[in-house]
Amino acid sequence: MKKEAMKIFLAKPGSLFEFSDLQKLLGLDKGERKALKSALDSLEEEGKIHRFKNRKFGLMRSADMATGTLSIARKGYGFVRCDPPAPNAAPPPDVFIARKNLGGALHGDRVLVRLLNRDSERMNGRIAKVLARAQTEFVGQFQFDKKGGVVIPRNDKINRLINIPKLDFRNQLQNGLWVLARVLDFGDERHPMTGEIIDIVGKDDDRRIDILLVIRDYGVQPEFPEEVVAEAGALPEGVSADEAARREDFRGITTFTIDPETAKDFDDALSIERLANGMFRLGVHIADVSHYVQPDSFIDREAFERGTSIYPVDRVIPMLPERLSNNLCSLRPNEDRLTMSVVMEIDGVGKVHRAEFFNGIIRSRHRLNYTEVQAVFDRSDPWLCAHYAGIRDELTALKELNGILIKMREDKGALDLDVGEADVIFDSDGNVIDLRRLPRLASHRLVEQCMVLANEVVASKLFRQKVPSIYRIHEPPGQDKLHRLVPVLANFGVALPPKRAITPRILQEALRRIERLGEAGGILRRVILRAMMRAEYAPENKGHYGLGSSCYTHFTSPIRRYPDLIVHRMLKSVIAGEHKDEQFRKFWKERMPEIAQHATNREERAGNIENEATNILGLEYMRRFLGHELVGFVSGVTNFGLFVELKRYPIEGLIKISNLDGDKYEFEEETLTLKGKRKGQGFRLGDRLLVSIDHIDVMKQEMDLSFVDKI
Repeated sequence: MKKEAMKIFLAKPGSLFEFSDLQKLLGLDKGERKALKSALDSLEEEGKIHRFKNRKFGLMRSADMATGTLSIARKGYGFVRCDPPAPNAAPPPDVFIARKNLGGALHGDRVLVRLLNRDSERMNGRIAKVLARAQTEFVGQFQFDKKGGVVIPRNDKINRLINIPKLDFRNQLQNGLWVLARVLDFGDERHPMTGEIIDIVGKDDDRRIDILLVIRDYGVQPEFPEEVVAEAGALPEGVSADEAARREDFRGITTFTIDPETAKDFDDALSIERLANGMFRLGVHIADVSHYVQPDSFIDREAFERGTSIYPVDRVIPMLPERLSNNLCSLRPNEDRLTMSVVMEIDGVGKVHRAEFFNGIIRSRHRLNYTEVQAVFDRSDPWLCAHYAGIRDELTALKELNGILIKMREDKGALDLDVGEADVIFDSDGNVIDLRRLPRLASHRLVEQCMVLANEVVASKLFRQKVPSIYRIHEPPGQDKLHRLVPVLANFGVALPPKRAITPRILQEALRRIERLGEAGGILRRVILRAMMRAEYAPENKGHYGLGSSCYTHFTSPIRRYPDLIVHRMLKSVIAGEHKDEQFRKFWKERMPEIAQHATNREERAGNIENEATNILGLEYMRRFLGHELVGFVSGVTNFGLFVELKRYPIEGLIKISNLDGDKYEFEEETLTLKGKRKGQGFRLGDRLLVSIDHIDVMKQEMDLSFVDKI
């Protein structure tokens, strides 16, 4: 309905419409008023229309108005990151919002901003309206006061108190207790927020309370509702003979899983054989979650709400109850398990000549991990080589196919932008004993390439059949973003064309040259990654730039990603022939935009939680090095200082520009450098520095460094 309503506004761009006008123009009855209201709310949130004071709707037409997301600094002022005028276009400059002009808006809110005087240095504005609240529930510390109590939000960017006039948890409350508060009235700059306490989170001395605070502050409840647990508990154990008989039986062939050593949920298995004609027959067998999780069941609603599993370093917050994720759906060895299977015949250059799709059943023969597979490839562990001698042919064929698929994807323009993940090492008591960057093994890429290919052929099948679906898209970056890399990379002798289009082939060559720069290369790889668009979910196929794929989806992880579960349902409809039914198509077509947007938001939330949890534990570990001097590399240059990533430990700290003694430094945005005005000493990305750790604030996730020397 959004598209139809937007057509009316665009047909008469200068007109204002009452709600009843739009209802008549769209030919809607009373039962469709709610859908129209939802469509108008969504268009307003996106900044496409505006609800004027006379309660009429019209296009956003003023050059002095903009929409965007508010980011508030700890000192109380803020900036609005304005929405770009068109997809892939560069966003307008950020708009500065003085504290007095926030209008009750909070950090992360979607806002409508009125642009004020525009001086030579920055654009100023005042919040005209909050379009959508980023949060309505906040974690904070409780304090009693004369009127009841207040909650001081954990996030110091939420620099307003929440008044709690009614104390529902009075017997449990004490000063300093961490609670979850729901805001009932957001007030404004002159009136405080008021709310209610809805849960007790914990005390300062609870183990790992800092990570739990992050999880709860993002609105995540780790425990499943009782009705979800009960529904999962009622699911039958094992696979019935009738169900097995309805499926393609892969139990007679060798299937195996390859996962991290600590994995408990195994949602993908592989099978492979060489054919007489020289081709490979690759089977990718994915846990059939959709068999157990029916649409609109309690489990399904909770899975949609969660969107994805979250892995905050020291724990797992699964999308599905443990009975499903670690038991019924997990492809454990020597147990019959239901799958959605894709079987492909692939030639020596990576072309898929045939792809078949099945409701399957497998019995995995082996549970391998990446380290073991790498040891077999390297022949570094005689015991492992002997132990897995029975599948040596399969592993050898898989390794050969992996090389073919990597070459094929490179020829299509795929970009290898992997920057490695930080890993926190624990002892047997759960104490952090080390930080490191995870090595990327050939065995990781082996599984990755098989999964990417399966995702691609499933997406192509659904696209050809015109089935409503969820696609994983990654749109090309704007050329203006890529050309900003030219002077930065030029500092390291890596040339990009300053005027003509920067193609994926050109970026591939730049990445190859960056690889030879050693430690500085890792920093530059992250700079290029930041220039890319963010991959997201969408109901339309727009291709995947980073993978060089014209049609892509997520199919291979339905235990931990909700879009994969939806894709399974759509593929099943094709196998059963149900996808041609008009009611089926209409129902799912209407739902897909909401599912895609929600999944994208939940993925971003999960990434934020995981990054913050890693940072918290990393900083707790780094406390032992306070006052020590360590080697690091400049990983970011700003007008307020230098971010430095330590060489030995994958964690960043900040050298404030005020702590760079001996000169006055100016920030050059074009080249991302700081240059001394008097002595001429400068700093740029990748510079190797000796730094001292001065101060660590775990709660604020900050590590302050001082500059010792350039080395």
